Amino acid sequence: MNKMRLEEVIESGDLKEAVKIIEEIGEKLDHTFTPILLRYLATTDSVLLRNVIAITLADLGDREAVLPLIDLLRNPKTKGNRGTLLYALEFFDVSTHVVALVDLLDDTFEASRQSYQLISTVQDKITKAQKDMCRQKIRRKLADYKNKYKRDFLLESLELFT
Repeated sequence: MNKMRLEEVIESGDLKEAVKIIEEIGEKLDHTFTPILLRYLATTDSVLLRNVIAITLADLGDREAVLPLIDLLRNPKTKGNRGTLLYALEFFDVSTHVVALVDLLDDTFEASRQSYQLISTVQDKITKAQKDMCRQKIRRKLADYKNKYKRDFLLESLELFT
C-alpha cells in the first residue's frame, strides 16, 4: 500500500476509496501508516473518515492514538458522534484519562454509557487523587439543573469512585 495514494484519495474527497485503503491497513496491521492516520484523525471533518481511522488505530494498537482520541472527545465538533471514538479507546489503558471520560457522563446516551463502561474497566488503576477529582466533577454535574433527568445514572457513576 502506498502512503501517497492514501493521502491523495483523502484530499480528493474520495471517501469510499479512502475507507477501503484504511480498512486494508487495519487488516494488514501496517503500523507505517500510523502517523498519516493520526494526522487525518485530528483534521478531518468527515465523521465517516474519522470513525474508520479510529477503529483502524485501535486495531493497530498504537498507544500514540490515545491522546488524539481523547482530544477529539473534548472537541465540540464531535458532539453526537463520539461513540466510535470511545469504542476505539476500549483497546487501550485509559486510566490516566479517566477525568476526561467523566466529563462525558452527562453527554448523549451512547457517549455517557460508553464512558461509564470505559471507566469501569480501569477503576482498579485509578489513583486516589483521580477518584477525588472525578467525584467532585460528578457532584457538580448532579447539582446542574440540566442533568435532572440523568440524576440516577450520575449517582450510579459516582459509585465507581468510592
